[in-house]
This record gives sequence, structure tokens and C-alpha cells, in this order.
Amino acid sequence: MHRRTLIVLVLTGALAATAAAAPGAAKRHGHRLAETPLGRLISGNIGRMLVLRSELNLTDEQRSKIREVLVSHKQEIAKRAKAVWEKRNALREEVLASGTDEPKIRSLAGELTQAVADAAVLASKLRDEIAPVLSDEQRELVKKHLAECDGAVAKFFEKAVQE
Repeated sequence: MHRRTLIVLVLTGALAATAAAAPGAAKRHGHRLAETPLGRLISGNIGRMLVLRSELNLTDEQRSKIREVLVSHKQEIAKRAKAVWEKRNALREEVLASGTDEPKIRSLAGELTQAVADAAVLASKLRDEIAPVLSDEQRELVKKHLAECDGAVAKFFEKAVQE
């Protein structure tokens, strides 16, 4: 559950960073990011996440237990998230540097992959601790949410290939 969410968030963040790196292109064509397919994808996923949060209707006890799990792993979560961010930034800097150093780019991409894998393993462990706190109905809502997000991303890429 969390592994896929983490991967979607990382990919969405990478796409958003790429779009943010080229704001001039959107201005030249008279578009704002929110009016682009990528902008609609990002805002749609944020909207779906807000709807999920509301639909889960967590009890105070569930919130407390989930918070306990997350707080107990706070340092590890921060360490993994920071590693992904640092590796992504290093890769972006190398990609944007003048002169293509393919071996270096591939090496940095491998480091980012390892950081994402480490974060995914942690997310899976957190999922194992959090899932029992949720009811069967709540777990189904999460699955439905992930399927909707995956569907939106698939639709985005299908349209991107056609254009």
C-alpha cells in the first residue's frame, strides 16, 4: 500500500520538478501549469488524496495508533526521504550540467534507485504496522484510491504518447 504510494509520490515529485524547471515554456504558450495535462494530473491526485482522507473517516483511536507508528519511525522515515531527495537532486544537477557524462548519470540514477528501494522497504514495513489499525472497508478504500491514481497516471502517459 505505502510502497506504491511512495513510488507515485516520488514520480509525481520528479515530474513536478521537471515541469517547474521549465516555466518559460508554459509562459511562451500562454499556459499555466494547472492548465496542462501534468498540472491536471498533479492536482487530480492531490484531490483524490484529500477525498481519501475524508472517506477513511478514521477514529481518534486509529489516528492515535497510526501517529504512534509514524512517530516511532520518524528518524528512519526522515533519513530515507532525505536520501531520496539528495540522490534526486544530484541526478538532476548532473543532467542539467553542460556536457553529457553518461556513466555518471547512470551511476547517479542507480544511487537514486537504491534510495527509492530503501524507502519502499521502509514503507512496506510501515504498511505492515498500520494496516491492522484499519478496518477491511478502510483498506478497500485505500486500494480503490491507489487504483484511481494509477489509472490517472496511465491515462496521462497514454495521452502524452499520442500528442
